Amino acid sequence: MKRIVALSLLAVSMYAQAEWTPLIQVPEFGENHYIDLQSVSDVDGAKQVTTLSDFPKDKKEACQGDSCAYLTSSRISVRHVECEAKRQRQIQFTDYEGRMGTGTVTQAAQGGPKKRYFRWYTPQPGSFFEVLINKVCAP
Repeated sequence: MKRIVALSLLAVSMYAQAEWTPLIQVPEFGENHYIDLQSVSDVDGAKQVTTLSDFPKDKKEACQGDSCAYLTSSRISVRHVECEAKRQRQIQFTDYEGRMGTGTVTQAAQGGPKKRYFRWYTPQPGSFFEVLINKVCAP
């Protein structure tokens, strides 16, 4: 519990200044994804970026292929993007009860590659992840 509180306070301070730029709407799930362009930085040979995913109110689970996400109202993530390899991974996230990263924190995590949602992924064409990589890696 202490870890969630500590991560939540860190997340709130980090994201308080974010400027969310719309990135893509995923019609299958009704999700809206945003990027904080000011957060893009170079870290260990990758680009680091903060994203916001805003989910539909009535969705509790969204699946595409063999990948499923259990959703709250919104999630703010820090991601690494490798431009040459055209892949990305989430390195930490904070889920919120409210829209656009507001309200009570319902879950927070950071971790390594042993957890499924912190592994490197090569995106499907037209996916949020492909759009994110293209945006972050654009000259």
